[in-house]
Amino acid sequence: MDKSESVTIWSTSLDEREFQLNARLLDITELSETMIFLSERINESDFILAKAVSTKSNDLNEISQINVTFTHPKNKQSITLQLHEHVNEGEKASFLSKILLHVYKCNEQLSAEVKTQQLRIKELSTKTQHVQIDSNKLFDSNDQKGNLMKVKERTKMSLINPTTKRRKAASGINYDDEDSD
Repeated sequence: MDKSESVTIWSTSLDEREFQLNARLLDITELSETMIFLSERINESDFILAKAVSTKSNDLNEISQINVTFTHPKNKQSITLQLHEHVNEGEKASFLSKILLHVYKCNEQLSAEVKTQQLRIKELSTKTQHVQIDSNKLFDSNDQKGNLMKVKERTKMSLINPTTKRRKAASGINYDDEDSD
């Protein structure tokens, strides 16, 4: 990149105590909730930028500062973070490499979680299919056995009085022409 295409990088440094103080000002208790709040405000461009007083660095170059204010939409509480411009190309490169490394690690972790969940979904779907097939076979075999048992039981029952067993085998009715006179 040549100088006309260079990108200005801003950053802020907060220690854990300052970060927790800002979170408490917003009535947020969890770190993840605070990060979600900040990313939502940035994505929605819901913040206020104001130029801060410039300070001098060790090599007598001016370092620009910007104050960015985030306001919570529900409770209207706000926090202000002071952003410092990275002037030195080495600082910019170091800062960008740290960000890219962090993004890469998060991406790898999420990709691994996605693969694990996909395998689990596949495993559960195959188990569900096996259970359905097995249960269908179980129901079918029960129906066949039940029908066979009913047929065998019915052959021994009386047609006139089904609650009693037959004493003789059924002979049926004889329709011969000789008996018809």
